[in-house]
Amino acid sequence: MPELDGTFLELETLVEEKDVPRALADIRETLAELGIGEADLTRQLYTDAVKARRNGVLDV
Repeated sequence: MPELDGTFLELETLVEEKDVPRALADIRETLAELGIGEADLTRQLYTDAVKARRNGVLDV
């Protein structure tokens, strides 16, 4: 995405609702192994980040 600086990684998994807490823990563990901490995470959609950048909002 040319409007966005940086590198982005998206991790997903498909689990039953009862397994969501464990799946999130597994994803966080994988991210930690890659050196990615909680401060590096966002729930913002790519399309929203691009839209914000195009509208002059710098903190995306």
